[in-house]
Amino acid sequence: MEHVRPVFVGLNLNPPGLFRQTALLVMREAEAKFHAIWFWLVATVISLMAYLYGSGFLNTFETESVVVATDPLAGLNAAVIAFLGLVLGLRLAGGLSWEREHGTLEVLLVGPVSWSAIIVSKYLVELVVLFVLIGLYCLYLLLAQPLGAGVVRARELLSLAGSVTFVLPLMGLGLLISAWTSSVRSAVVSYLSVVLLLAVYEALLGLLRNMTADEMSLFALYLRALLGGIAPFLHGLSPVAGVALLIQAVFTQATPGVMQMATSVGLTIVLLVAARLVASKKGTSA
Repeated sequence: MEHVRPVFVGLNLNPPGLFRQTALLVMREAEAKFHAIWFWLVATVISLMAYLYGSGFLNTFETESVVVATDPLAGLNAAVIAFLGLVLGLRLAGGLSWEREHGTLEVLLVGPVSWSAIIVSKYLVELVVLFVLIGLYCLYLLLAQPLGAGVVRARELLSLAGSVTFVLPLMGLGLLISAWTSSVRSAVVSYLSVVLLLAVYEALLGLLRNMTADEMSLFALYLRALLGGIAPFLHGLSPVAGVALLIQAVFTQATPGVMQMATSVGLTIVLLVAARLVASKKGTSA
């Protein structure tokens, strides 16, 4: 009797590993991101920010005698990076929650795709988008007037690379909230609420620290002591602390150190690990 060979012999039934799963998800989602209208809207907004800043910069030189001793783009760079971090963090907040709400997470997991691949790919896609948008922003600065000639140099543009690290935790926060929430609406509200609360804390603490004792009431002194007392602990866990440090550097003209950048990267890793644990515990249920 002739032996019948099964039709599935020779087929590779082993699922791809973590690296390949992540790469496939990143390529699939990145293509969709760059075809979406919101990507080009955000690129237009940051170019408009640069144009308005550049117009004011040029008008100042035409009407007043000004000596520029520091990086004239420091304030603009900080505003653009903080804006991009907030927007991409908001998009990450709606990532897993949208898939959970529409039932597509179950399809991925049956695929099978691991939770680790899903979490890492979601973050890497937005990280790629972040660097592409910053690349477009730099290209606009180099090519467009009035900011181009004599103002934008390679040294100023390279300073953006270090500044980007301070918004990475903000994006990680969005992914953590997305892993926890069941709907896009709750994710967006939760993300904006947490960011606003932490931003108010940073602004209030900075305001109180810049006031002298003679200018403050007894309540303000107690409040400054309270907020300052929890600052070392909270700053180590706050995704907004890096953005506050970036904005503070604009006014103090102090360049953030390598240790501060490493702290932001470390906090990002912690947030991604937490998102992985929360997502697997939460599962696919809406």
